[in-house]
Amino acid sequence: MSVTSPAPYEARAFTPVHPDLKNAAGVPASIANERYVESLARIVYYWGYPAIDTWGRTSAWEVMKDAGPGATMGLFPSGPKSRMGYLDDYMPASQRKVVTPNNDTIYGAGFADLTDDAVVVQTPVDAPAGHYWTIQIVDLFTTVSHQLGSASNTPGGKFLLVGPSWQGTTPAGFIDVLRSPTNVAGVFGRSYTAHTPESKQRARSVLNQIGMYPLSEDSPARRNFDCEASARNKVYPPGVTAEMVAADPDMLRQRPVDPTKFWDVLRKALDANPVVGPDDAPMVGQARTLLALRDSDAQWRSLLDRVALEADAELLQTARYTQAGVDAGNGWQRQENGGTWGTDWFGRAQAAVMYIYVNDYHEAIYSIRGTDAQGDVLYGRYRYTMTFPKDGLPPVDRTKGGFWSLSMYDQDNFMLPTSPNGRHNIGTVNLDANELKFASDGSLTLHLSHAPPEGDDAKANWLPAPGAQFALIVRTYVPTAALIDKRYKLPDVQRMHA
Repeated sequence: MSVTSPAPYEARAFTPVHPDLKNAAGVPASIANERYVESLARIVYYWGYPAIDTWGRTSAWEVMKDAGPGATMGLFPSGPKSRMGYLDDYMPASQRKVVTPNNDTIYGAGFADLTDDAVVVQTPVDAPAGHYWTIQIVDLFTTVSHQLGSASNTPGGKFLLVGPSWQGTTPAGFIDVLRSPTNVAGVFGRSYTAHTPESKQRARSVLNQIGMYPLSEDSPARRNFDCEASARNKVYPPGVTAEMVAADPDMLRQRPVDPTKFWDVLRKALDANPVVGPDDAPMVGQARTLLALRDSDAQWRSLLDRVALEADAELLQTARYTQAGVDAGNGWQRQENGGTWGTDWFGRAQAAVMYIYVNDYHEAIYSIRGTDAQGDVLYGRYRYTMTFPKDGLPPVDRTKGGFWSLSMYDQDNFMLPTSPNGRHNIGTVNLDANELKFASDGSLTLHLSHAPPEGDDAKANWLPAPGAQFALIVRTYVPTAALIDKRYKLPDVQRMHA
């Protein structure tokens, strides 16, 4: 006869020993304990939200297991376990699954499982001078553990990505060992491209040198990762077809974290990642205690399930472009510790909702806003301008591939499915193509509206907006010190009045 193990002491201690004292004298203790559990559960929800999101994305391992690197749903780069899949162009603007993708780089993406085998991460040996590329490595909780690329002058070759419990020394033929704080690691490649065929081919040639695969399959030779073949390898999960997605892109609008399943999925994610980074380790014990408490009693289960629903609704209210981050000047907002979250579980959860897997802020700074200079919400039915003074464009390091862009998103953080002038962002790519018109005093005024502005110069500088509410991001890749230390301020967004 099996005996069920009792809940650990920490979980059992939440139930008062004498809750039924006469004259309701035990009620205050019961209420106090419940309030403590509710408060702790809210914090654990925010802490665990990014991990649940990441863990859910590893479901691609099964979908892509026999297909090889490719494009899930025909839209998103993905691969089997510990391999990277690729697109060969910008992510389609019509997709309605990945929020706030950039429209500046071609993506490669995959998730490594470091439980039993290390992973080879290959960097390019033949990247043109001044071409931007990066390989961002994040842990289960979306914190950036390593950022390789042109910004940090990463050499070409092979790196060994290992799990938290790996023991050994750097093997022959590898530049260095990169340790992940968790067994699951996201590995994301990006290669900058302008709109021209020549630029896109250059971006692909660099991306084809970026990838990962299990150490057990390593050989002395370098690999060529064919992003064009990957993009052609369109893979759909059971029950989904290309025709269905084309007919109804909104069918992909599925929340990455289901609050009704939060506690059960959190248990699976923690079981697969028994070791976490030092900034997350203190919360693992708290989460395990709540999981045990939830298993011990139907009333505790009901309470914790309710708190998950409440915490999710609260998180979605704070993770908005009108609210998140802190003031960065002239109406812009910024999460100053982007990618390097430490114990900022609150900010990390917000980022997971708004723009998951942001780079380390030394690599790229994301300035966001959802309001104009008067503090009113941005709406496409109005006309707005943003004017950079002479020599006042965002200061990025072009020698290392640095660039900037202003991107337009709707109120759900997606790009316009179609754009009347083909633009979803505006910035370095347009400057390099000599598409923008500067004023006689050297200033540059960008126009933001649903309807086209009047005048040829204004039309040349027009970034179309949706007809309803919208939000903005300025990405500054390879930011200089003036951006990092906040000396540089972006210009405000002014509403024009007739």
